[in-house]
Amino acid sequence: MRDIIMKETEYYCPSCKSEVLMDTGNGLQCSNGHFFPFIEGTKVPVFESKEEDTNEYTGAEAAKIHDNALIWLFDTFGIDEATLRNNMLSKLRLKDGQKVLITGVGTGNDLPYLAKLIGKDGVIFAQDFSKQMLMSAVERTNTLYGLTEYNIKFFVSDATNLPLTDDFFDASYHFGGLNLFSNISKGISEMDRVVKNGGRILFGDEGIAPWLKNTKYGKMLINNNSLYDFEAPLKYLPTTARDVNLSWELSYCFYVIDYTVSDTPLQIDIDVPHVGKRGGSIRTRYFGKLQVLKDRLYSEAEKRGVSRVEFIESLLRNGLDVLNGGMRDEKNV
Repeated sequence: MRDIIMKETEYYCPSCKSEVLMDTGNGLQCSNGHFFPFIEGTKVPVFESKEEDTNEYTGAEAAKIHDNALIWLFDTFGIDEATLRNNMLSKLRLKDGQKVLITGVGTGNDLPYLAKLIGKDGVIFAQDFSKQMLMSAVERTNTLYGLTEYNIKFFVSDATNLPLTDDFFDASYHFGGLNLFSNISKGISEMDRVVKNGGRILFGDEGIAPWLKNTKYGKMLINNNSLYDFEAPLKYLPTTARDVNLSWELSYCFYVIDYTVSDTPLQIDIDVPHVGKRGGSIRTRYFGKLQVLKDRLYSEAEKRGVSRVEFIESLLRNGLDVLNGGMRDEKNV
């Protein structure tokens, strides 16, 4: 029996988090024994996948349904596909030879435009949660898109638990499907985790601009598809996000968020004193001495067996009495 020579891959075990996965010939495996099979007849690993036939994009007709949905989309909003995709991808500021992650790749419609931007020296990792959709992208890459000479690595996984190491990519891209993530916050943080400092991230999905939601225009679209009622998930951005932009595509019906990845916290000097009656600084006002004093007061009230309010009122009365007595003494001097 011929021995299988295992080769190290660029994937990391999504269970162990830190273990590099080895190619065993019929799948990927880590040193702890976690195994992820290839789809039969391919080198496409399956880490986790949406159960078959759970929705329209996990069945045998997934690609056809997706194609019809795109035709409706571009006809309804009166824009051609190339213009939209080129405009979106331009926000990533890609260069030849870079490494890019695309999550929710679907049938791979963005791949020809993405490949052109990073060239044959670049690398694309293409992910989807649906095996049916991803395999359509694999097939079209080799036939319809003519990208056989480009370095594209396909894998099936949950986008909220990527089998990829930190700081690996120059950019990450996602358009369409984010609203349906099991955990939108985790999906965004995973994209941020795998992109290096200074890299770019872009994601977007259905979500009508706020000023249009309660108009007849907005209500018609939301009635047609409830996903248009989603808001741009700015609240889930990491605190280190820089150069953040919020815009809309397709007649203000799809939000788009793009930003630059950073590993540096926002810098402010919290010790600059305020001038005025209140005084103090950001530090003392937020953390500060008053909190320590409050804790001491509450503790002392508990020791004396009186309520906090009663104890504080007694201190104020006594303090005022002492103050007024001192002022009378000064007058009598």
